[in-house]
Amino acid sequence: MPSRVSKVDEPRLYQRFGGLHVPANMNTIRRFLAEEIDRSMRLLKRPGHPRVVSLSYLFRNERRESVIARLGAIASHSFDARSSVFADVRVGTRRYDQVSHGGLGDNSPEDESCRYIEMPNECNEDAFKVALWRLTEARYREAAEQYYERKSDALHYVDEAKKLPSRTRVEPVNAGKFTRFADLDAEQWRHTLKKASAMLKDSPEIQVSEMELSAWHRQQIFVSSEGSTIASQHAIFDFHATFWMLAPGGYRMEQEIGSVTADMAELPNEHDIVRMVRERIELLKRVAKAPHLTAFSGPVLLAPVPAGLFFHEVIGHRLEGSRLLSSEEGATFANLRGKPVAPQFVDIVDDPTLTHYRGRSLIGTFQYDDEGSRAKRAHLVDGGVLKHFLTTSAPIPGQNELNGHARNSRFERPISRMGNLVVTSRSPLSNDELWERFLEEIRRKKAPYGIFVRETMGGETDTRSYDFQAFKGEIQHVERVLPSGRRELCRGVDFIGTPLSALDSLVALGDDVTVDNAYCGAESGMIPVSTICPSALMANLELQSKDRQRFAPFALPPPPIGKRAEKSRS
Repeated sequence: MPSRVSKVDEPRLYQRFGGLHVPANMNTIRRFLAEEIDRSMRLLKRPGHPRVVSLSYLFRNERRESVIARLGAIASHSFDARSSVFADVRVGTRRYDQVSHGGLGDNSPEDESCRYIEMPNECNEDAFKVALWRLTEARYREAAEQYYERKSDALHYVDEAKKLPSRTRVEPVNAGKFTRFADLDAEQWRHTLKKASAMLKDSPEIQVSEMELSAWHRQQIFVSSEGSTIASQHAIFDFHATFWMLAPGGYRMEQEIGSVTADMAELPNEHDIVRMVRERIELLKRVAKAPHLTAFSGPVLLAPVPAGLFFHEVIGHRLEGSRLLSSEEGATFANLRGKPVAPQFVDIVDDPTLTHYRGRSLIGTFQYDDEGSRAKRAHLVDGGVLKHFLTTSAPIPGQNELNGHARNSRFERPISRMGNLVVTSRSPLSNDELWERFLEEIRRKKAPYGIFVRETMGGETDTRSYDFQAFKGEIQHVERVLPSGRRELCRGVDFIGTPLSALDSLVALGDDVTVDNAYCGAESGMIPVSTICPSALMANLELQSKDRQRFAPFALPPPPIGKRAEKSRS
């Protein structure tokens, strides 16, 4: 379990955030990993059972400091530290090992090995090597069991992936180094969050509010039996605030603001945070009184961040090549390589080697993926034509070139995932041109209005074959736009659709390319990603009503606080 230390006891604890394991200790841990791989490859043998083909360890040393404030008071200030290892034991042969269905199902927290992924938080050789032994032993037995299961399944079902090698050999590399992370001024952030959260005292109708600043650092070492040793480190700083209230009639209303960055200098300052909070409070009050839409189908203009979410859900997940190796996936684009999947002006790449875009740091950056392969720029859609899929070290049907996009969070098997998804237009429109085109589309369709989606809170999609091939974007700020151009705030809808028809309705992209740093969850866990995208105009997109469950009023009124408390005392 992660250790937790009170900030009250040690207010400058963040100065030690550079790592419990200083670089010298990380070099020692690198030796532990390499020695245990050599020992395991020599001794891990079970007569009559599949042999070990390769073994790798991905060691992660993670640190997280978090400050949470509510209504002008620090609610918690914590420091978490944990070390873990993902052990990849491959059995059988390089052409045919235990990994089936692209590894999408190799992520059960009930597996025995999940009990052993945590490593000592001290650089103790005996404790560390015993922990590695327990983990490797469990992973071997699980791998052997999966190998036999795959063989057994072949008696009943056609294994379409059998004609492809299970894994290509990864060229050994020795790369990377560790440097000290920058110190965070925790006391300044305590002051800022207290000041900003205190603003909610004067808005008692907002029943729940919380503000958090978190700093997450990861140092990791990848060591493999193929000879690779790769060191890397990542930092993510996340300011996030949520606001919740019951609108008239008992409808739940929620808004959030945030800033996620890989560079501490890009975090908003105190003045900007106070302004953002003030504006969001006013917006939430206005949204609570806005008309509630039920459903809509027609012209929709997506601002850059909602447009990025659209492309992430509609096409990004469906171009994860691991899904082409599973018979349980819908594989929407499987047979469309070399064919148009979007308008001719659309280009889409995923480039995890980018560290910045137009001055903004990217959190989806990595130089080597979680299987030790060098990350490469993947050209996904070129002039509207589908070119490639994202890949791991496992070859996929119809694509020889691998691009090093295997990623995981903790114990899950790495699968192909997005890093820095970049959407651009060959014929971008300015904001004014895009807005006029939007109004023309509303008038052309003789629609009573169009929808301008300004902000979203997140999205989801399902790519499996047994379910609907659909996607959803959760909207938090939306306006109804009349043919005259008049804009009216509204609420209560989310955008939905199916991938191919939604892409067919794309009319134009803007020139206001914007970076959105966020987190993405899938079979291999929650990982940081960056989406870079301009505004997008859709000729037709469907919106559905949000959950309209109504809450009963509070049985006990909240106590008077802020100005109301002062009036009651006077």
